[in-house]
Amino acid sequence: MQHNPLVYLAPLRDEHVSRYLTLSADPILIATMGWEPFKQEEVHRFRAYMESITVPYMQSGRTVAFSIMSREDQTPVGYLSLKGIRNGNPGAEVGLAIMNSAYRGRGLGTEALREATEYAFAVLELSLLALTVFTDNLGAIRSYEKLGFTKTELLIDSWSLPDGTLADMWVMELYRRSGRTSGNRCDTPPSCLDSLSQAQ
Repeated sequence: MQHNPLVYLAPLRDEHVSRYLTLSADPILIATMGWEPFKQEEVHRFRAYMESITVPYMQSGRTVAFSIMSREDQTPVGYLSLKGIRNGNPGAEVGLAIMNSAYRGRGLGTEALREATEYAFAVLELSLLALTVFTDNLGAIRSYEKLGFTKTELLIDSWSLPDGTLADMWVMELYRRSGRTSGNRCDTPPSCLDSLSQAQ
């Protein structure tokens, strides 16, 4: 059965960031992302958030940032970042958010993460993806588990919320299975991701 993804990943553009800044005060985003809402002029702070490493054993490196685009209407609905990419490091940390509330509840975040997983394993030739998630974000945890991520470590009082309280987070990991495609290289991630999706 052919998989037809509802989203694709496109390079993150300045106009996308401007759009996301206006959506950042959504109470659901504040609760699930743990951030102070961004002002329109805080592009640098938003990009720094997308690049921040929260998995304890990951180190700094370059970040590849995408917009999550709805195939239905070509709307940028959120972002996904792969961070901590560097020579000699087999893994990267994933960060993502569906910023536009009208597009939540449709499985778009799961689809975007599936696309990013294919890109990370087949194109970047990584062998590990990790992420962190608040322990009470059960919907996100279920979505990650559907893709094969498993809980590996509980980080107690590891994230400072805007109200000053501390929150616990799970570290979740996904390893590339042996025999997975690798060595397929392309310079334009979205077109490469499309071809990977069609090959499933």
